[in-house]
Amino acid sequence: MLKFFCSSLLVDIQAGQVHISQQVAKLRRSPGFEAVPSFPLDTELDAADFALHWESVFANYPDRKGLLEIILDDVLVKFFVLAPPAHAQSLKDFHAAAQMRLETLFSVSSDDWLISADWQSNRPALVCAIPKTLLAKINGASKKSGQRILSLQPRFVWMWNQCKQRFSTGTWFVSVKEKAMTLAAFQDGSLRMVKTILLPEASDDAWLRTQLQREAMLHQINPPAQLLLAGRIPTNWQYSLLRQTDQYQLAKKDLADHNAEAKALPKSRVGAAS
Repeated sequence: MLKFFCSSLLVDIQAGQVHISQQVAKLRRSPGFEAVPSFPLDTELDAADFALHWESVFANYPDRKGLLEIILDDVLVKFFVLAPPAHAQSLKDFHAAAQMRLETLFSVSSDDWLISADWQSNRPALVCAIPKTLLAKINGASKKSGQRILSLQPRFVWMWNQCKQRFSTGTWFVSVKEKAMTLAAFQDGSLRMVKTILLPEASDDAWLRTQLQREAMLHQINPPAQLLLAGRIPTNWQYSLLRQTDQYQLAKKDLADHNAEAKALPKSRVGAAS
């Protein structure tokens, strides 16, 4: 509840940089955003150096010791879908199954990852794993800088929560950033697949359609009746997909591109939820 009445900084952490936006909360209104430049931030630094870089990034902000809402780039985390384990009796059983699936899919030790999910007893759940070392660096650096973290979530989850009211039967959802997209596929009202895919330098609408067909075949599900796109949509996707058919809809614009995309996209084709 606190974040609805206070100003906060939205901190978008990527592999080599961080973007910061000032959020101004207003009662009964959506938060406003004031975009600011990005800064280099190497997530591979050790904890001490990471904290020093973190402090320097916020040095010029009047509210640098205030509240933070943190978004992690999808390439820094891992996503997968977990069907309800047979004979599971507690959340501990779900968590144990998720640990096993994480290790099987990604060949990593589950001890090094913090696992969270929207656990469901009757349908597949979206599971996210975040490196514990990265979380420790962020928590340590923010504490040293006198900041309080209101929330910390992957970009895909952040976009998902803002767009999920628009999900319907046959809808797939994709969250896009500069270098990757995270795709979620649904069938019969259940999540069937989620995958982060790196974008080639020259990805076009044909490449995107190929990915959709490929994932539908791999997971033996129907291709999307509608695709909701969110984030920083490549310009060639905007004009080749969004203008040609209502099958592709823009659900949420990236903060940095909010004004530019609002001017570029034809309103008759776009049902924006931003």
